[in-house]
Amino acid sequence: MHTVRVWQVAPVHTEWTAVLPVRAGREEEARRLVTEALARNPDMGGGPPRNAIGLFEPGPGRRGPRFHSGDSAPRLSAALYLEFMPAGPDMVYAQYELAHRILESSAPLLEDARWYAILTQCEDILDCWELVAGRLRYERHLTEEEQARELLQQLEPSLRRRLD
Repeated sequence: MHTVRVWQVAPVHTEWTAVLPVRAGREEEARRLVTEALARNPDMGGGPPRNAIGLFEPGPGRRGPRFHSGDSAPRLSAALYLEFMPAGPDMVYAQYELAHRILESSAPLLEDARWYAILTQCEDILDCWELVAGRLRYERHLTEEEQARELLQQLEPSLRRRLD
């Protein structure tokens, strides 16, 4: 069992999740793709998994991702976002592989974005995620115990003060 911690660095800075803008005009296709993928992979209770990929539509009164408190309020301009690991710091069983498959399928529908995830049991796995020109780039780094944060600081110096 691992704990997943996420840091998004583009297009907005988030904590615990990544919000991935859907390209204008592709919202219904993205909504259908995610909804169908989740329905085909129910959680232990038979419902859609709560912690894989979620759909987020900005609006007043809506629950949304947590943005880094040091940033000014981000401007969310897309009508729909896919949210990576949407349960945040809650303890739930994550459907990490399902999230990966959904992102690969939906990459052509999404705007560019970059985020990182550390899977901890002993902080030994760092995953680098990037959407570029409709393609998902994913890279996994296995590190010695307690070294994933150090590697992340080397790869993304902008996160240095956020990793404490």
